[in-house]
Amino acid sequence: MLGSGEARWRECVSYVNNNMENAVGAMYVRETFAGESKRMVRDLIEKIREVFVETLDELQWMDEASKEKAREKAMAIKEQIGYPDYILEDQNEKLDLEYANLNFSEHNYFENILENLRAGAQKSLKKLRERVDQDIWIIGAAVVNAFYSPNRNQIVFPAGILQPPFFSKHQPQALNFGGIGMVIGHEITHGFDDNGRNFDKDGNMLDWWSNFSALHFKEQSLCMVHQYGNYTWELAGGQNVSGISTLGENIADNGGVRQAYKAYLKWLDREGKEPKLPGLNLSHKQLFFLNFAQVWCGSYRPEYASQSIKTDVHSPLKYRVMGSLQNFEAFSEVFHCKKGTAMHPTGKCRVW
Repeated sequence: MLGSGEARWRECVSYVNNNMENAVGAMYVRETFAGESKRMVRDLIEKIREVFVETLDELQWMDEASKEKAREKAMAIKEQIGYPDYILEDQNEKLDLEYANLNFSEHNYFENILENLRAGAQKSLKKLRERVDQDIWIIGAAVVNAFYSPNRNQIVFPAGILQPPFFSKHQPQALNFGGIGMVIGHEITHGFDDNGRNFDKDGNMLDWWSNFSALHFKEQSLCMVHQYGNYTWELAGGQNVSGISTLGENIADNGGVRQAYKAYLKWLDREGKEPKLPGLNLSHKQLFFLNFAQVWCGSYRPEYASQSIKTDVHSPLKYRVMGSLQNFEAFSEVFHCKKGTAMHPTGKCRVW
């Protein structure tokens, strides 16, 4: 969420996007969304899901019965990519209906907000008497983010994130796997983090873990709690990251980058080497990690840093990158980090 010091136009644009997501989504998708992105991203999801399932065999902390349940759950994850198809229809009755009971006027901002709140409350109350619609989208298309819903066992990639640097059909696959590939792995892994693991393949809150695997899951997680809890953030006045409240996101980051990298190696085996990028003395394996780091580039005002270190379930951006790479041997190999150095510590944490 943006801070309160936003430029007024941004404030208004995000208000409209949050409250009329499909109307804005339709405009956004018509304007900028490349049609074949859906197919390409669906293909990436299958590749990464496959790697997640294969990687279960490597885990010694999990017994066979729990692995089988985890396989089932991973295979059952449903996906939504880009936007709901109906928002692009020409004579769009369904879209018109979504806004039918809204009466906005161009000059009354405050009254429009009241109108919106009223319509929203009515919409919510109406849902109480209806069956849950599994096909409904939990977010609009014009959003740069991705989601996992534990009680739907569903991953969602809005059109807004299916663009550079995360994804483009014109960029090397190394960048796509390091960008959107990692995000896909991250969202899949949320189904198996400290929260998602409490839900079964149908999204019901049900304990499918053996005592052995549950105990070891907690042990493996504790390693990450300590690792991230030891990071201090100078922008936030040297406060420590909370290893506990960021655990789910850290598990997802670590799993995501690992799965995406393995999926990229499998792609290379099948398709052969990619042409080198001119003027860059980097291998494609290095480019994978470079884009992974690139997508988490950002800056914070110190005031925001001090607030978000207490409230954000994600680690600060630089530790999202460093934390996952310190745990991943492949990174040290590709960049020739000596064992025992900061980015190749002798003790590494791994859950998935």
